[in-house]
Amino acid sequence: MQKNGKNKKQKIKDLLLTDKAGTIIILIGVIALGLIFISSLGSSHKVKSSDVGFDTTSYQSVLTEEIHNMVTSIEGAGESKILLTLDNSYEYIYLDDGKTLQKIMEPKIRGVVVVCEGADSSLVKLQISELLTTALDIPSTRVFISKLK
Repeated sequence: MQKNGKNKKQKIKDLLLTDKAGTIIILIGVIALGLIFISSLGSSHKVKSSDVGFDTTSYQSVLTEEIHNMVTSIEGAGESKILLTLDNSYEYIYLDDGKTLQKIMEPKIRGVVVVCEGADSSLVKLQISELLTTALDIPSTRVFISKLK
């Protein structure tokens, strides 16, 4: 029985000592370590609010530009100026551990002022109001539209 056990050990040693088998075993080991490393990165990576890099001013500028483009594309609106005010900045919501970022809430929109050439038309005003309340998910009481001088 011991002889058979020694034979198996000897066979394994011989297998490991051959160049081809040794290379394969080392390669499998390296791949296994790489997979373990990669999987640990995904689960332990915690995002800090400073790492997220959202900027309220940039958000406001981009949103203002998009609103301007949409308003000026309405027939009869003509040239327009937009003022967009935000109620707060980005809100970071963390899990109970206080370290893991669960989600980021965008700033809430306080109101929008649109001053445009075609605001004397009630149809244009209605279209702009509908555009803003739908796109921004805000009530019409937070939208003011006036004629540009």
